[in-house]
This record gives sequence, C-alpha cells and structure tokens, in this order.
Amino acid sequence: MGKLVITDECLVPRRMTWISYSGPDPVGFLSNLRKNLRFIFDVSSTRCMEKKLLWDYTGDPIRFYNEWVVKKEFSRFTNMFVTLRALGYVSKGKKDGDFSLELYGEIKNSFGNVNWFTKYIWIFYNYMFYAKMRESYVHMCRDYINNFMNWCKEKYGMKTVTTAEASLEMLADEGMKERREETGEES
Repeated sequence: MGKLVITDECLVPRRMTWISYSGPDPVGFLSNLRKNLRFIFDVSSTRCMEKKLLWDYTGDPIRFYNEWVVKKEFSRFTNMFVTLRALGYVSKGKKDGDFSLELYGEIKNSFGNVNWFTKYIWIFYNYMFYAKMRESYVHMCRDYINNFMNWCKEKYGMKTVTTAEASLEMLADEGMKERREETGEES
C-alpha cells in the first residue's frame, strides 16, 4: 500500500524568510529559543526538536550553526513543520556578534494506505471539502511564522532581511573595514 502526501509551502511566493540579529550575547537568544518556540507555536516540548548544533572554536570569532524543527498537528491528516536555521558568530573577548535566522514553513497532508479506490475517494474529498481547510492551514502557518518574527523584532530588535540585502550589507561592512585598516582610522 502506498501513501499520498501533498506538501504546501507557507511563505509563498518566497520560499524562506530571514531575520538578523547584531549585538551582545547572540548565544543567549539561541539558548532560550526552544522554550520560546514552545509558547509562540503553542506546542509541547516534544514537538520542538533541535536537530543540529555545530560550533567552531578555532578562530577568534566563534562560528556556530544551529537548526530546529517545530512540528504542529492541525488534523489527523495535516502537520505543520517550521524549520529554523541560525548561522553566525560570537567574539571571544567581547561576547558580541551577529547571526541570521532562516525560517521555512510547510504543511504536509498525508493519507496512508492508498490503493486505486481510496486514492480517488481522497482526491474527490480533497477537491470538494478539504482544499479550503488546506488553504486555511497555510494561512495559519504563515501567521505563526509572522508572529514569531514580530516577537523577535520586538524583544531583541531583530530586522527582516533578504539575501540580497544581507550580502550587500556584509560586503559594505567588509569594504569599510578594509578602508579603515588601509588609512589607519579607528571605528
């Protein structure tokens, strides 16, 4: 028996969204993130999973990568998955730094034990009734992600960036740093 899975992305037309943080103690934000995810997404602690935690202590700015997944069940057939990825650095001496947090959300509708007869019943049911529910679940997923982003902006002063903006800012900051080093100016 097969399984029918329909996946809808929450942040259409963009696939992902990013928020960035720059300031003191970015690791403090990340260490409390799991507890905050539970309350913002209204899930139990078993539904917030920290998948990866990678640290690079070799250089002066300590680089880190952290990944979480939040799973929320909407119905018997539908689950919401929100993936959060943080990539950034922390200065060893000053304990300040920055990171970017990438947010991606999707709704998975799955119907198990599919044969030719139940597949057509599911397609008819989906077309007649469940399509509007799927659409409302996508809107709910988008609202959860927006609420999380607004909470981050209010509490920590984070800002929303696109990849083009983030890379331009980074290049501008590196260019300014190189000019200061060449001229001997202090920031």
